[in-house]
Amino acid sequence: MTRSWDQIGKAAAFSTLLWSLVAAPVAGAQTGANSEEDSQTNGLSGFEAFAAEEAMSMAELSPNGKHIATLQRLAKDGKQVVMIYDVDDLSVKPVTLGSARMDIRTVSWVNNEKLVVRFSQDVDTLQDLGADTRLVSKLAVVDRKGKRWLEIPRNRSDRRSEFAKTIENFSAASIFDILPEEPNHILMRFDDDQDFIDDFFKVNINTGSARLLARNTRNLNIGYIDEDGDPRIARRFDQGDEAIVYLGRLKDSGEWFEIGRTQANLENTSRVFEPLAMVEGDNPDLVYVASNHATDTAAIYIYDLRKREMGEMQFKHPRYDATGVARVRDKNFNRKLVGFWYSGKAGDLYVVDPEEKALYDAINQVLPDTHNIIVSRSRDGNSYIVEAEGPRMPTSWYLLKNNKLDLLGQSMPFLKEDMLADVEWVRYKARDGLEIPALVTVPNGEGPFPVVVNPHGGPIARDFWGFDLWAQMLAYHGYAVIQPQFRISTGFGRKLLEAGYAQWGLTMQDDLEDGVTYMVKRGLADPDRVAIFGWSYGGYAATVGAFRDPNPFHCAISGAGVADVPYFRAWLADNGTFLEKAYRGTVDGLNPLDHIDSVDVPLLVIHGDIDERVPVAESRKLVRKLKEYGKQHEYIELEDANHFFGTIYYRHWMEMFPAMINWLDNVCGLKPAS
Repeated sequence: MTRSWDQIGKAAAFSTLLWSLVAAPVAGAQTGANSEEDSQTNGLSGFEAFAAEEAMSMAELSPNGKHIATLQRLAKDGKQVVMIYDVDDLSVKPVTLGSARMDIRTVSWVNNEKLVVRFSQDVDTLQDLGADTRLVSKLAVVDRKGKRWLEIPRNRSDRRSEFAKTIENFSAASIFDILPEEPNHILMRFDDDQDFIDDFFKVNINTGSARLLARNTRNLNIGYIDEDGDPRIARRFDQGDEAIVYLGRLKDSGEWFEIGRTQANLENTSRVFEPLAMVEGDNPDLVYVASNHATDTAAIYIYDLRKREMGEMQFKHPRYDATGVARVRDKNFNRKLVGFWYSGKAGDLYVVDPEEKALYDAINQVLPDTHNIIVSRSRDGNSYIVEAEGPRMPTSWYLLKNNKLDLLGQSMPFLKEDMLADVEWVRYKARDGLEIPALVTVPNGEGPFPVVVNPHGGPIARDFWGFDLWAQMLAYHGYAVIQPQFRISTGFGRKLLEAGYAQWGLTMQDDLEDGVTYMVKRGLADPDRVAIFGWSYGGYAATVGAFRDPNPFHCAISGAGVADVPYFRAWLADNGTFLEKAYRGTVDGLNPLDHIDSVDVPLLVIHGDIDERVPVAESRKLVRKLKEYGKQHEYIELEDANHFFGTIYYRHWMEMFPAMINWLDNVCGLKPAS
């Protein structure tokens, strides 16, 4: 017997649901390696299996649910292409869009027949014109059979005569929104008048022609345009107050007015105010906002633009910040609220709609060990794509249709379940009593293990439960990993956040060291084999971990870390995002360059040579100091590597991963028992 989804949602047992894991011709057979190095990884060595580019990175249903567009790679270090499948028969050879001359970054359906793709191309003449990159990012509309390729927006000038910087600026065009009720148009942002400021346009996907909707200025950045094309929410940055100022506008008025601020400095405690979306319904002047004006954790409210006041609280979690609203379109094509997002251990959804809850309950019973999110659905509500991720399952995609959940593909098919480790969500007390959340990855085998403390970047950021490439690679090689969500981590409320202000290398570092104490007490860590590794802010923390006294660490690896805090704080004033500028005043504490004489453990330094977030000059300054003081170190500079995932590639991972394990195992002498 096969039950309907309504029945399944109400049932306590779920054994009757058909779960058909089909061998769909998607990501599972993409890398095609023939090596016999390691049968456990289908021909890839352990390092290669972790370093391989994602075989699949997304899947989306067409509005009518008849086709699925996916982004895939055909080789472990290949470029992404679009592959379009027939939902009724996934075994039919897919239509493939792409070429060796382009790397497709994103794809989205505009209507049932056409898609919009973002792709990058290597333009070798660009650097000759003075640019600092060879890559140009472009947008194009293509039909699902791949027969017509139209670059958008339609070029209005002869690019052969443009300056390189203008080319780069023009190529930064982006999709702002798909217009489901206008299937032949999309909303785009791009710089049409070459003033280096993006403006908003409605673009015809059949001709590429664009009609101006709204202009931004240097002091006004529009963030929300309603379905009538009217700008409703904007923001600006108040330099004097170092605050992000959010502005609203009534439906029947052209006047902008302040509705709230996001701000963080040492004189004023953190204030969070963020408009999320216009409220569904008949009143066009109501806005969902996230705010912590009256609570420790951010809650979601309805703000009335006409009354200029905050309304009733709609959702609050006692431990985690609320981050968004979840809405879908019903069968009459009206938006309806189905839940609220909050910063739980995996970035969680609290579902309030009964039908949506029944659907999620059913999915979660079939996939109990992963975090499951519906990322795409047909307009008739009969077909869904579910994205699932867990510690032992890198991101995977399933098609849910006719009461069957079919596996479409996996992001990292070479990583088998027995190569990966379980991850615990824990909390421990810091030395001053503050509770610190953390993720603990426990390798297969019996402890105590050598342990790596892995602080996240940001530092106003956080880690989420699921698959983590760094942690799983280390665990595969026998290292337990703890990822403390140290004070200043976001998503856990004001108390934890504000406790880290101006505490770089100080109490923030205490939290990392106290994580070692926690692991030792649990019997998971050998106190004589402890290392610290991090990227970005985590790289800074690893450098500090090489010289603090007393020092629990015996080894350090610093990736893309800040070494000169005063310089970096000044650099953020000109180069940071609005949010980074708002928190710039909290960037203070120990300056690593002032303490290199105290470094007492081997330090491996890694940095990409085109890093746009933390300039590579930071690591170069650090290495010069290490040489000056004769400290044991090694420096790896990754050619053509940027700062973030997606800008670091297979060749970079294959340079880093073996070097990191060699550093831990052999240089620092922490090698796990066989």
